[in-house]
Amino acid sequence: MQEQKGHTRLRLRLIEARSQRGWSQQEVAQQTGTTSVNVSRWERGITRPDPYFRKKLCDLFGKSEQELDLQLTTEQMAVAATSPIQENVLPTAILAAAPKSVPPLEASPPVIATISTPLYDPFIPLPPAKPLVGREQALVQLKQRLIAGGSVALTALNGLPGVGKTALSIALAHDEELRAHFCDGILWAGLGPEPNLQNLLSRWGSLLNVSPAESAVLSSVEAWARTLHAAIGSRRMLLVIDDAWELEDALACKVGGPQCAHLVTTRFPALATQVAADGATVIRELSNEEGLQLLRQLAPGVVEREERKAHNLVQAVGGLPLALTLMGNYLRKEAYTGRQRRITTALERLSHAEERLQISEPHGPVESHPSLNTETSLSLQSVFAVTDQQLSHEVRQALYALSVFHAKPTSFSEEAALAVAACAVATLDVLTDAGILESVGSDRYTLHQTIADYAHLHLHNMSAYTRLIAYVTHCVEDHRKDYELLEQESTIILAALDSAHTQGRDAELVRAVIAFAPFLLLRGLYPIAHQHLQRALAAAQASKDTHGITGVLLYLGEIAQKQGNYALAETHLQEGLMLARQLGDKERISALLNNLGEVLGKRGEYRQAEQHLHEGLLLAREVGDQQRVISVLRVLGVVTIHMGRLEEAETYIQEGLKLARQVEDRERMCVFLINLGVILGEQGKHALAEFHFRDALAIARQIGHREWISGILANLGEAVGLQGNYRAAEEYFQEGLELARDLEHIEWMSVLLVNLGLVARKQNQYIQSEKYLQEALLVARQIGIPQIIANALYEYGNLYLDQHQLGDAKEIFQNMQDVIANVSQELSALAKFGLAQALYHEHPAEARRLGEESLALLVTVGHRAVSEVQAWLQTTAR
Repeated sequence: MQEQKGHTRLRLRLIEARSQRGWSQQEVAQQTGTTSVNVSRWERGITRPDPYFRKKLCDLFGKSEQELDLQLTTEQMAVAATSPIQENVLPTAILAAAPKSVPPLEASPPVIATISTPLYDPFIPLPPAKPLVGREQALVQLKQRLIAGGSVALTALNGLPGVGKTALSIALAHDEELRAHFCDGILWAGLGPEPNLQNLLSRWGSLLNVSPAESAVLSSVEAWARTLHAAIGSRRMLLVIDDAWELEDALACKVGGPQCAHLVTTRFPALATQVAADGATVIRELSNEEGLQLLRQLAPGVVEREERKAHNLVQAVGGLPLALTLMGNYLRKEAYTGRQRRITTALERLSHAEERLQISEPHGPVESHPSLNTETSLSLQSVFAVTDQQLSHEVRQALYALSVFHAKPTSFSEEAALAVAACAVATLDVLTDAGILESVGSDRYTLHQTIADYAHLHLHNMSAYTRLIAYVTHCVEDHRKDYELLEQESTIILAALDSAHTQGRDAELVRAVIAFAPFLLLRGLYPIAHQHLQRALAAAQASKDTHGITGVLLYLGEIAQKQGNYALAETHLQEGLMLARQLGDKERISALLNNLGEVLGKRGEYRQAEQHLHEGLLLAREVGDQQRVISVLRVLGVVTIHMGRLEEAETYIQEGLKLARQVEDRERMCVFLINLGVILGEQGKHALAEFHFRDALAIARQIGHREWISGILANLGEAVGLQGNYRAAEEYFQEGLELARDLEHIEWMSVLLVNLGLVARKQNQYIQSEKYLQEALLVARQIGIPQIIANALYEYGNLYLDQHQLGDAKEIFQNMQDVIANVSQELSALAKFGLAQALYHEHPAEARRLGEESLALLVTVGHRAVSEVQAWLQTTAR
């Protein structure tokens, strides 16, 4: 628009031309694409139309510029020549408005015509009442792309239905910086699944002042597109194409010229990729924090009172903005009275997926969703149903079947999807292209929470659950040792176990639980394992599946053993062994003898343990069960270490390690490395022991065996502590103790607390040392194993010796002797040595006698304390 300087002059010929046709200023404005205010200013001579509108006026009235008083007078031309404002240069005020986050705008290239008033499509929805939550970065990036021009000026937004693509587009259409850059206006097209392109383009034609005569002869979308492209010409405009369902529809609306930008939104990833040459912008759901912020913005009183429940709602809908908006508006409506009863009832209603899908609100014609007709209320149900209705029956049924999987963020493999949905790969591709099924990596998928809820409500055939149970049963049986795969699929597996239980699929439940139990024990998930094993035991007993019962009892015994309940462990294992012997199942007998030998070894009943283990080893070799041979050798190695037969123990361990390496059994390799480290430590070779412990720790971390990680950290800390590195030892012990507490593994808790007490004592931190040892002794007595109690007492006695509290030390070591009598030569020897030190000042002869007895026993078992006792005897002989 060119302001007239100096005196104004009425354009009487322009006024006369309008009056002759009986038109009002508003009618002229509508036909030329401007406002009645501008027409009035033109007629009064306050402003002069620029070339584009001068041509529109001439065409409208069929007259020349001179015949309409539109030419400049001599005075006006002189004023215009000295004016700093030029028609073809972007005003400096627009340049100054660009924020730091957006690159500064350069002056636009010369254009043919510049309109005086920007054209803003009346179909642009109203701007949001409040700023969008969690979309700040997306808005900045999109503005940069649109302003940059070139190939990025055709931008596509892709995301789930309800994720906020339209809301972002509305915010951009009302953004002042974008409006300043696209100074000639913004056009809006809401498409949806069945757009009336002819009417839409015709409406754009009216806005762009395509004459009625010309419009009358435009009978095709192609003709309209060419006409609109010519009408836009070199104008700088933004064209928003919202909710595109078909590529052809989106391209039909791509009518802008070289200085225009197009913004396309779509729920279909494939369409977005086709539209945007340099890739589409994917709009993600809101984070938990952003979702809670949006709910707080919509229903502040509810979130303030019930923040935890509000947070649960955000998670239940996966941060989907449409769901949060509908729920927030509903909660605000229910909370307006301030009555807690109504708030509680509303929150209870929204805790159910079906209710969340049905929550709706009406909308006016101007604010209607492009995918919905004006009679349909806006809800998650209605928005998802639009896509659902476009799918074939086969694809729709596959979607419903996939809802048996847990929703996002859990993912499932393509193999699992094909098995459960009983469909072809092409069906999964259709769902992916429809934006319903999300790809995760190369061969995994996930369903958003709200889509999974929608699909599950339409799942009426339970055969999908039957297929899930069958798939999972075969999966865990075929991949027992593939811990990475089992970890990845663990959520699906647990869901299948629950389904098998609720549907009474007893045979599959027993098989799957027995196959999956070792993984759960490896991860230290004892409560979960116990729950499913109890269900499997009931199922096996109901179906009189004796073989299944023995398998379940095997793992129930292992859980009890790991939790320190050795009496219960023995009960389970003995019952299982009796049934297995009745069946004559040598493989299961070997497994039960293996675990029973380990339990008896933990209780210090080494002779009986050894007897069971040798029988188990013989049976394992007889049936050719290499894995069981390895397992029995592991336990035999541990038992013979405790019996002081270190050379024999090393023989078992080396054989087991060799076999484990042959079959690439990382779990067994790990435990043999631990036992080798223990033997080397007993021999005083602490650096070499540390080396083996580190190798074992690396494997344990790799396979995620939390129990062994805790135990290895105890051994590793002891090895570095014996080399004088107490600070590192303490770090290992603390990490191991934290893990043992998390696992509720009280045996390792006691061991690690004793070790921490030792390290604190070595650093003269006697108060802290006593705290550790008091707890260690409490836990050890709770376990009730003499060896564990004796270890705690031994270190407690040493603490008293260091502080010269000889009476207390004497009492502790005497107690240790009573506890360990006839159980362990090694610990009996250490008790004698401690008592010798406590008695020496009052009874030196008796003390030396005890010291010599201790030395003889330690030499017999090859204990690392031999040199320490020898040194003490030499010192006291002087």
